[in-house]
Amino acid sequence: MGSDLPLIRCAWHSSRAPRRDYSIPGSGKDQLFGIFTAISIIGTTYGSGIIPEIQATVAPPVKGKMFKGLCLCYVVVISTFFSVAIAGYWAFGNQAQSNILSNFFASDGSVLVPKSLYMMINFFCIVQIFAVSVVYLQPTNEVLEQLLADPKKHQYSPRNVIPRIISRSLVVAFSTLIAAMIPFFGDLTALIGAFAILPMDFIIPAIMYNITFGSSVRKPIYWVNMVIIIVFSGLTVLGCISSVRQIALDAKSYKLFANL
Repeated sequence: MGSDLPLIRCAWHSSRAPRRDYSIPGSGKDQLFGIFTAISIIGTTYGSGIIPEIQATVAPPVKGKMFKGLCLCYVVVISTFFSVAIAGYWAFGNQAQSNILSNFFASDGSVLVPKSLYMMINFFCIVQIFAVSVVYLQPTNEVLEQLLADPKKHQYSPRNVIPRIISRSLVVAFSTLIAAMIPFFGDLTALIGAFAILPMDFIIPAIMYNITFGSSVRKPIYWVNMVIIIVFSGLTVLGCISSVRQIALDAKSYKLFANL
């Protein structure tokens, strides 16, 4: 993700780059819904912290490892995702797309940056998607493997390996087909962030902390957790509403398998 920065700087200096406008388009209502959609997308970005949180519970000591893992995770997130987001707005203004690679094409369809650089960044995006798909498709893979696998055979026997390869390949192919059919990358990211990531990252941990450690209502930590629960519950509801609204608006102009 951080390797997008040379592309953005190169596109900004291109003579064919679009004119930059840093104003916020839309009415007050659109801007308000846009804020909640953006918060949901940011929540999805910070959702990367779920992975070290899960891994930290495998073996003790949990607290120390989790804290170090989260610190490292958020340093990487801030230095990559947010640097690209800020640089993308600097380079393209309010015309910056949810997928920044869409901005690297001029109105005539030509690439604003060297093609070798563009191909390289696409390669890194594919590598990143491979890692992400392993995590987010794992629940589906587990269900399918329980249905298709033979527990009496070794897990790496041909009887179990071949169905695993076929089922996982079909899942990836089906997911890719759905992604190509519905090109709402930013909108779906916001919906996932509002519906799943915000509750898992902010609401559930605060609830579990009060339940697990039996925090007294007299302790400040109890009320800090309650404020977090209330605030992010509201952001979850408003984020879901704003992201669904944005999908409905975009659906009026998008078509299936649209080349965006």
